[in-house]
Amino acid sequence: MCGICGHLTFNSSSAGGDALERMLAAMTHRGPDDEGVFRDGPVALGMRRLSIIDLEGGRQPIFSEDGSKVVVLNGEIYNYIELRHDLQARGHQFATSSDTEVIVHLYEEKGRACVEDLNGMFAFAVWDKRQRTLMLARDRVGVKPLHYAVGDRGLVFASEIPSLLASGMVDETLDDEAIADYFTYFYIPGCKSIYRDIRKLAPAETMVWRGNRATWRKYWQIEYPPAEEKPKPIEHYAELYRDHLRRAVGLQLRSDVPLGVFLSGGLDSGSLVYAIAQVLNAPVQTFTVSFDDESYDESSQALATSKMYGTQHHEFVVGPRDMIATGDLLRHFGEPFGPFTIVQSHAISQYSSEHIKVALAGDGGDELFGGYQTYIASSMARKYLAMPAFLRRRIVEPLVKMMPVSDKLMSLDFKAREFIRGCDMFEHAGNMAWKIIFDHAQKRQLLTGDFTSSLRGYDSYRFAAEVQAAPRQASGLQRGMYCDLSMFLPDCVLTQTDRMSMAASQEVRVPILDHELIEFAAGVPDRYKIRGGQTKLLIRHALKDLLPKAVLNKPKTGFSTPIPRWMRGPLRDYVQDVLSHSAIKDTGIINPMYVRELLEEHVSCQADHSRRLWSLVSFVLWHENRSRPSARAQ
Repeated sequence: MCGICGHLTFNSSSAGGDALERMLAAMTHRGPDDEGVFRDGPVALGMRRLSIIDLEGGRQPIFSEDGSKVVVLNGEIYNYIELRHDLQARGHQFATSSDTEVIVHLYEEKGRACVEDLNGMFAFAVWDKRQRTLMLARDRVGVKPLHYAVGDRGLVFASEIPSLLASGMVDETLDDEAIADYFTYFYIPGCKSIYRDIRKLAPAETMVWRGNRATWRKYWQIEYPPAEEKPKPIEHYAELYRDHLRRAVGLQLRSDVPLGVFLSGGLDSGSLVYAIAQVLNAPVQTFTVSFDDESYDESSQALATSKMYGTQHHEFVVGPRDMIATGDLLRHFGEPFGPFTIVQSHAISQYSSEHIKVALAGDGGDELFGGYQTYIASSMARKYLAMPAFLRRRIVEPLVKMMPVSDKLMSLDFKAREFIRGCDMFEHAGNMAWKIIFDHAQKRQLLTGDFTSSLRGYDSYRFAAEVQAAPRQASGLQRGMYCDLSMFLPDCVLTQTDRMSMAASQEVRVPILDHELIEFAAGVPDRYKIRGGQTKLLIRHALKDLLPKAVLNKPKTGFSTPIPRWMRGPLRDYVQDVLSHSAIKDTGIINPMYVRELLEEHVSCQADHSRRLWSLVSFVLWHENRSRPSARAQ
């Protein structure tokens, strides 16, 4: 695990200057153990290393036998041992025991198609001296990031946006459409960034530059097979799931440093503890975040799993005062990022890094096996929207509006209000309707008239609709899961996991997102994922005797924070200070009066605007960081 960066000039001039050094300095946290630099004519490559495998011999950059190919890697290649044996059998000579080295030897044989043999989380760059080509690649689901920008002077790339900005080679003009997307989704989806000229390399994508021309290629895609008329029994799929899980976890336990598990009270992290016990037959360290609000706190279920498998368990509390670190944490994203869970995500990495250098997390299980309540909402929406409009508008919706507002996680009134609101967007946004922060009408109130005019009718929902329409012959449930796997997972969940773990100089691995496990999950019948109001049926069945009943029977609540209540209590003054009239006005694009209305309605319990308000808090803090780098420094 590390951070990589580099630049390629288009006019064949030497890649000199100190831009590379500035880029490396901006991401020291990603790799405090070592630094490597390579220059050859128009190209410069750099990396910061967090040593995980081959601690002494795995320094980067790494070269092919004849020195004609050079690679820098961020991430891990889990099947490197098997690949190494195959390559040695074909005559390749290795200089290290590092997983990184297999890439250059595979590249020698297969060129850009080398990525198809890799099982891992990765973003890497390969410079081919003979062909004078630069190849960039990213793993199949986007666990590891790679940003780039192209200008008159050439190409520049890096693991993080702040590193790109440090190069001094990037135009910092903002992308108005990306800002609109941010307030729609809580994050900026797809290949955009907050800056018009900075893009993300897409998951499962390679990009090869020769001179000033580039070609992009997608090397992997999720395919949903046609539904079987008579599917095999659920136990057939349960056995295959357990086999895939044990195989994936076994690969991702390869490490030369201590590792552990981020253990919530849910099925996915619990499944990792089960699999580790099967593979290692030894206790593992587990880490859990707890809260003083029982509707958010899963520590008792986590403790039950820990006791069942005899883990060395650690638990710590995150409180409202911890949220004040948000401004500093946002610096690692380099753009607005709304989810308030960044604080607990960073806190668990920061705390556990005193004990372990590598953690396994349960990201991906909801997207693969139907864990989100939004999938149930989408199924219900089709039936609800078929009802006569007068019943919905004159009876159901007024009754829902009369429900008292609760600050409990996934309370009945919250689900009812979000369902009604989401149904209004469902036709255009599909499954993403339930995750939208500001709908179109709210954004017209939020954003100034001048800014809205600059968007020229841009529709933020269109991207989600296009993503959901992509899979061929897919069911409604499969389209919803595909959208989450292609959009919400890489651009929100995994972005948070990467930035916040790296901010604490820790590597986090996600075994459930092993690509063979993903391909298996795509073929599991819908009826074994969701039925009635029950989610993750297959996982519950597969682990029915392997996890505590308190975990198996627990409804899905998600990785969240008691922000609604904290905003009405201990964080009230902080939020009002951040969202002051002057601070909002300084952004130049937000209507202060509408923000004041949201604050008053939330504090008085007329509505739960916690996600909308926190998206504004994050945007204002990012804006202050950008305008005045020392603003609100903690």
